[in-house]
This record gives sequence, C-alpha cells and structure tokens, in this order.
Amino acid sequence: MPRWRFWEKSEEAPAADAARPRIATIGRPPPRTPASPGPARAPSLDGEARERKRAQLLRRRESLLYDVEQGELALRPENPWQDRIALLDEAIAAVEAERAALAAEPPAPTFPVPPIPITDVAATAGEPAAVSFAIDGEAFRFEEEIDWDQRGGPRVRGELRQQSGDAARLVPPETPPDRRDALAAHFAASVAVFATDLRDRAVEGTSLPDAPTRADLAQTCPECGGWKDWRGHCAACTERAWRRQALDAEVERLATEQATAAEERRRQAERLPIARRRLADLDAELAAVGG
Repeated sequence: MPRWRFWEKSEEAPAADAARPRIATIGRPPPRTPASPGPARAPSLDGEARERKRAQLLRRRESLLYDVEQGELALRPENPWQDRIALLDEAIAAVEAERAALAAEPPAPTFPVPPIPITDVAATAGEPAAVSFAIDGEAFRFEEEIDWDQRGGPRVRGELRQQSGDAARLVPPETPPDRRDALAAHFAASVAVFATDLRDRAVEGTSLPDAPTRADLAQTCPECGGWKDWRGHCAACTERAWRRQALDAEVERLATEQATAAEERRRQAERLPIARRRLADLDAELAAVGG
C-alpha cells in the first residue's frame, strides 16, 4: 500500500498543470452607454381634440392681435388717446375761462336797507320754545318742533317753525324791481336766523339783543353786492365760493383724465414687443397642430 504524503508537494504537479490545456477567459462586454433620447414628440391628437386645440389657439390669437393693433396704434402720431387728450385740453380751457370770469365778476348793485327798529322781541325756553317780534308792523312768531329720541326723552333742540309773518313785506318800496325777489328771499332766511338766535339766547339764559333793526337783517356785503344776514353770513358769497370749488374740482377731474389717457397710451406702446413675440410663439404652436 503506497504511502501518500499529501503534505508534501509533488514534484510532478507543475508538469501536470503545464500539460493541462488552458481555457481562454471570455470577459463580459463593457456596459453600453444609453443613447440620449431625442426630442419628445407631441402626442398625436385625434380629429376632435385637434379642432378644440386649434379653436383655443385661434381665440388667443385674436386677443394677441388686438394687443398688437393697439400697440401699433399708440405709436402713431394721430391716435385715439391723443385725440382724447386734445378734447380734454379744450374742456380745461373752457373751465378755466369760466373760473376767470367768476373771479372778475363785479359786485351786484345793492343799496342799504333803512334801519327800522325790531320791536316786541320775546323768547321763551320752554318745551316747545317760542320767539316773537315785529318789524314795521309785521308780526313774526316761531315755535320749536319737539324732537324725541328712541328712549322717549328730548334729544336736541328742534328746528323753529314759522307760525306767522311774511318776510316779503319787509322789502322797502324803493327797491329796484330786479332786486326785489333777491332781497325778499334774503329777508326770509335772515328772519329765521334771527329767530334761532333769540331761541338760543333764551335757552342759554343770556340777554336778548339790544335795539335790533331791519338793517341788521340785511347788511350790505362789499364783496358781492348782496346782503349779510343777522349773523353776518352772506349767501351770495357762499354760492360763489361753491361755484369756484366746483370749477376747481372739474379742472382737477379733467386733468386726471388726461393723465390716465397718456398713461394708457404709454402702456400700450410698451406692451407691443411682448405682444408680437407672444403672437409669433402662438403662430408656431398653431402651425404644429395644423392651423
């Protein structure tokens, strides 16, 4: 029985290895780099979807065409915005002329009212308060309207209601015919102011006016030629001031419209390059769907 010394290296092993045929190692092929994808193709549309898409693009194109037309129109020397500005210039000039005429309007012809004494002056602060007086034989009486609040108590002093007296009879006979109506209207307002002052004095516990006259109810106004009431207020001057404020407000409004028109024209002109670029992009998209 042979003794195998497997722990000893056999001298014939190399020869056996050399005699053993070698098998060539076949390696794996190197990984292939995936090709870059080409441009994505738009999904094909059926006939109905294509028509819907085309109609949508056409509606957008109409809107962009309008923007382009407005921008091109804004760049022309003659355009609607410039026409509007010119019309507003004329309107402003007309209002300015009216304002200048108002400032240069001379005082109305007037005359002093004879100082006939106001007699029988009386005022009570009860509920209702009442005042009375007489001017050149014409007796006037005013009573206060009671004003109640929601809680059932008196809220504020009510307005005075005229019970008797005709202010038109206070107009002097020598008043010019063209000024009689104006003076009669002034007396009607001034008598009411005088009655209110008497009521307020009675409520406050102050003394009544000393020796008032009809002239105190129609003081000549040097600014407008009208008359001032018992408190020194001139209704004609107030009316002129109101007209002046209205004209000033009208000039301001017209100037604002001018600025708005100029700004709109500038905005339309600035949007023109953007509108043209968007229109070109949309035309390309429309061509892609067969528009």
